[in-house]
Parts: sequence; structure tokens; C-alpha cells
Amino acid sequence: MTSPSPASAATVRNVLTLLASRDAQLVAGSEGLERRVTWALRMRARLPAFESIRGGELALLSLTQLRRLDETLPHLLQTLHREGIAAVAVAAPSIESLGSEAEAVANRLHLPLIYLPASAPLEEIVREVITFVASFRSEIERRATEVAQQLMQLSVQGVGIQGLCEHLARVTGKWVVVQDADYSPRWQVAPPSVLPEGMLPSSLPPLQDEDALRQEGLARVVVPILIRHEIVGYLSLVGREQTFDYQERLLLGQVSPILALEFVRERERSEVESRYQLEAFLDVVQGNYQQPEEMQTRARLLGHDLTPPQVVVVFELSPQQGTPLAGTIAAGWSRRVREELLRSWPSAWVVTEQQRVTALLPLGDLRTSGSDSRSDHELEQALLSRLERVHSRILQSTNFLKGESASAGGSRSAARHESDPLYSVGVGRIAQQIQGIGQSMREAQQALEIGRRLFGEGRLHSFARLGIYRLLFHLYGHEELTAFYRETLGPLLEHDSRGGELIETLECFFRCNGNLSEAARAMHMHRNSLLYRLERIEELLGQSLEDSELRLSLQIALKIRYMLQER
Repeated sequence: MTSPSPASAATVRNVLTLLASRDAQLVAGSEGLERRVTWALRMRARLPAFESIRGGELALLSLTQLRRLDETLPHLLQTLHREGIAAVAVAAPSIESLGSEAEAVANRLHLPLIYLPASAPLEEIVREVITFVASFRSEIERRATEVAQQLMQLSVQGVGIQGLCEHLARVTGKWVVVQDADYSPRWQVAPPSVLPEGMLPSSLPPLQDEDALRQEGLARVVVPILIRHEIVGYLSLVGREQTFDYQERLLLGQVSPILALEFVRERERSEVESRYQLEAFLDVVQGNYQQPEEMQTRARLLGHDLTPPQVVVVFELSPQQGTPLAGTIAAGWSRRVREELLRSWPSAWVVTEQQRVTALLPLGDLRTSGSDSRSDHELEQALLSRLERVHSRILQSTNFLKGESASAGGSRSAARHESDPLYSVGVGRIAQQIQGIGQSMREAQQALEIGRRLFGEGRLHSFARLGIYRLLFHLYGHEELTAFYRETLGPLLEHDSRGGELIETLECFFRCNGNLSEAARAMHMHRNSLLYRLERIEELLGQSLEDSELRLSLQIALKIRYMLQER
């Protein structure tokens, strides 16, 4: 079917042709001849002169009857124009009797004013016009049904929503837009390029921006797409306002159920694919396979190459979330995380759950920099830098504020609003082969658990950066850990409880790798004052800080102290 002509419904021009046999003549308002005529109404003998005006009607009246109602034609034309009347036909003794003021008003309003002889049978003309308009409507309904049948056949052939939209754009000559329930555009198809140049813009403004549509001279007709009374999307036609008529509205009503079937099919297909993806993903990260080659082939069929080095990353909402998140907020968070990961790793394997997002990130593009192969340490640094950028973008998109740098295994902290999603990230070590992915998964989960306990929520926790905390964490709560801590640092803790600063001095000394001048500058004190404090530490401990075994014990005890403190 070719694109319909603008006269796919009866226009004032068509009706004027019909009334030619009644000696009708156009007096004014010629610029409104393409207005659609939907019905015909005759003026009553009492006020209100016209009842049940819905817009698009041809209003018929006699000048004699109008004067009996003590009404003027210019005033009536303005009133009927506001009500949406398509045209006005007046039976009068002569054209001159209509008056120049009425002609001027009709021209200004672009409202066709038609002259009929005084003897014209208005009731009979009303019936003729209604019959004429109804014949146009019957043709429109036939065409709409024909298009709907074509679309149903295409649906059966499996062209999908894209194919249906392309056909609908072709037969209507309008933009076709399908949106999700949240108004996000999913499919947007322009009409054929064979349309007259300038009829429609090459791109559309946002559909919710009515002012922008009006500025482009566009109108939009939209219907919901329903599945069992649930709105799953919206179907819109966008075109020039004067080209819309009864056909588009009727057609959309018939096409919407066809698209609903496609939405059902897509949802079922997506659920099946998601189930297969999840099952295969779990088998990879849990090591549930016999032969690595078979698992690689299975992953490849699902669109994932496990040949390059991989790393597992886990994003998880905080179980200590101050305010429970609504399902839509949690879903929006997981969708945002997925989008950002795929933005940085287009071939990532990402699985989303209600409270967490787990991803298998391929590092093939990070393995080399230019022509030089990167070391494992450099590869890890590049990975974490890219994850930091992902993390920052997610924080920004959820109204987080950047905080200060965290120590040890944690990345930047984040100030936040109570309603913002609070989450943390665990990063496993790099798996060079598929067999190491399971270990990377366990490490990502441990990094998440340990990092949260030691450094708090809202941060990026790398297993590789946790260092000795990986060992100490699993001794947390054991009596031996607390006993070692108190035996090693006991004298210093007792001294500082009376107002000393020896623990802080020792931490700074180790942080500066034993460099006295650097440590003195960091603590804003004279070098001799620092030496005095270190001598006091040795005196209390009964050992020299030159003893390597003592240094190791003290540094471990300081790590335990940090771990035992309330974060």
C-alpha cells in the first residue's frame, strides 16, 4: 500500500464539490479548505444554536433564523471556530447579505464560509453530507483493517517489532516510535525518503517535549501497549498536524494489540536467553564443568570469549542500607551499573540480580599498551583505574558526592543522600586462563566482605590490594589475634592511655619506611624530638627497632589495631 493522500478523510473541499449541485459558493476562508469534516449539524430554532459539537462538523444555518435568535453572523463564526467547527454554510438571499464583516472574520480565522441559496433544503443537505462523510469513514476503516491484516501477517512471518514499525511508517508516511513503559525509546523509524522534501524533519525532538514538537509543526498520536491490563509500552505516530485524521487513530488501536504480542514474544525470548546466560555464567565462575574447552565453546555460543585474561567484579547494594530501596530504584541502579560496565567493556559478561551485579571482564585490550606487553602489575593497575572511572560515573549518576581517598584496599569514599543507593565493589585477581575464573570469583566476594568490614561501604575493594588483611581478617574474633596484639603493643597502649602519642609516632615511622627526616616532617616535629620518642618506644618494649622480627611483629600488630577499631 502506498502512502495515503492527505485527503484520506472528507475535507471541506470535498463537501463543497458535493454541494455544487445546490449552487453552493465559497465566500471566504479558502485557506481552511483542507480541514477534515467529520459530521454535519443544523442550527436549532432556540439557544444554544448548536448542540453536541465535538469538532470537525459542517454547521448549516439560515440567515433568517439567525436573526430571530438575535445573533450576528460574525459573532457566531468566532464562537463556532473556538468550538472546532470545520466550516459554516449559510442559506441567504444573496452573498452580499452575509456582510463584509463576516467575510473578514472568516478569512482571518481561515474558517470556510459557504453561501447557499435561501431556498436550499438544509435538513436534506445535512443528511447528504453525513452520508458522504460516512462513506469516507467506511473507506478509512477498510484501509485500516487492511493495514492491520498486513501487519499481522508480517508478525507471523517473524519480522519483529522493527519490521512492523518500518511497514507502519511506510503506509502512514509518518514517524513511528515505540517506547518502553518508562517512556524510553526502543524503536524509532522514519517514513520513506521518497516523501516530499521538508514534509517531516530528519530527526525528532523528545516526544514528551510538546513545545519542541509544536515548534517543528508536528503533532503526535499515542496509544498504550497493554499485556493483561499492564502498560508495557507506547506506540506513537508523529507527523504534520494537518495530515492526521480518523484513520491514524483507528489504525493505532488495531496495531497496538499486534505489538503487544511482539512484546510478549520478546519478553519470553529474553527470559529464556537470560536463564541460559545465568546458568552458563554460574558454571564458569563456580567451575561446574569437566573440560575447559567445552565451557569455552558454550560461552562462545552465548557471545563471550573466555580466551583473554578475565577478572570477576561484584557490585552489591549494602545490607546496612539506611532506607530500604524501592524495587524500581534498585532495578535502576543495577541497570546503570550494567550500562557503565558495558560502556567500558563492550564484551563483558554481566549478570544482574536484585541486589547485586556480577561481571566477568575480559582484559584483552588492557594486556598491551602500544606495542609493549604489560606486566601483571601494570595490567592490574590499568584494570583498577578503569574500574575507578566506572565507579565514579555511577556515583555521579546517583547523586553521590566524591569523598576523600581511602587507605589500603578501599577507593574513594562517598558522601550521599539517605535515599541514594549505597553499594560496594569487590574485585578479584586476574585469571589468565578459564580455570582461574572460579578463584577470581571467590576473591571478589572476599574483597567485598573484608573491604566492607575494614574500610566501609561505598568503595572499590581490590583483593590484590588488601595485602596482609586477607590473612588477618579470617582470624578476626579469635583470642590469639587479640592476645598477639596486646602482647606486642601493650606497653605503648598503656603509655598512650595517659596522654602519649607513641602509637601514632610508630605508625608514621613505618609509613615513611624508617626515614627519620621524612617522618619528622610528616609529624611536624624536630628530628631530635622524633629520636627521643623512638628511644622511648624501644625502652618500653625492651628491644631495638633495628630488630627485623620486632619490626614485623609491630607492623602486624598495627594492622590488627586498625582492624579492631570501629570503622
